Amino acid sequence: MSDRFEPDIRFVDRLEWQLTSEFRRRDRLKPGPGRIAVPRSVVALSLAAGVLLMGVAATKAADLIKDSWRKRIEVARLETEVKIKTAFLEFKKEWSAQMENKRALGIIGNEETLTSKSASQEAAAELDRAILDLEEAKASGEAPRNELYAPLVEGRDFVSERLEIEKKSYQFEMELRRERIEPALRHRVELGLIPKSELDEVLGWLSVVEAGIKDLENRLTLRRRFLAGEISAGELEIQTRISAAEKDLREARSEIDTVGKGMEDPRAKEAVGLVPGSVVKAAQLGLDAAQAKADLALREIEILKHIK
Repeated sequence: MSDRFEPDIRFVDRLEWQLTSEFRRRDRLKPGPGRIAVPRSVVALSLAAGVLLMGVAATKAADLIKDSWRKRIEVARLETEVKIKTAFLEFKKEWSAQMENKRALGIIGNEETLTSKSASQEAAAELDRAILDLEEAKASGEAPRNELYAPLVEGRDFVSERLEIEKKSYQFEMELRRERIEPALRHRVELGLIPKSELDEVLGWLSVVEAGIKDLENRLTLRRRFLAGEISAGELEIQTRISAAEKDLREARSEIDTVGKGMEDPRAKEAVGLVPGSVVKAAQLGLDAAQAKADLALREIEILKHIK
């Protein structure tokens, strides 16, 4: 049976009550003191008709669920979200165009236009996700589902489509920063205009984005394997958790590297009294927190990989 006809818990409860009532009715048909015996053929026919009618009722109930007030509310909510995000995207596009014009005139630099371009792209991605959610709600009659083990909806893989949107968003952000920010910062560092720590922060951020892209690619692969029947839902959960833990580990290690390099300058300045000790202490706390995250991710990976 198609997943679109899966009943909810209320329908299951109702079905159980109907079955119980049917069996009680069958018991009442048995001959007893003062009762007229009913032929077995009549009893069998009654039960068969009852089961058939309940099957029809199941299909009709599922259709009613799909077209119920819950579906109408969910669709209305998502239509409103699409409307708002469409208007928001138009605003972001206009703002980004204005920033590009100012950059062309030399009024602002690449960093300012990067911010506007990034905001416009993210607004476009959010609109795409909202439209996708609306299409899924109309097709399924339910709220959109993001679990990797969620079923297809009328043959369409909404889960993978959302993951692809997120992946493209990450890739756009990374390419934009590498194209405009990283070269400019490297040049400034070479000229001695800014400390190298600022460049290290950007490079660390790019490492985090790369970890996010890798995780999304892993999730897409796991989704395809699950739909192909290569792995079970239980195996899918374990592999998904491993992928997420590996992403956390890469992010934590990147943070450790960035914060560790960034502490060299404050420590040197603290030694000569140029910065208070609280600055170095705060950086050390950040470093310790990143190390704790890395240790936790390693522990989680170890546990998950030994599950049989």
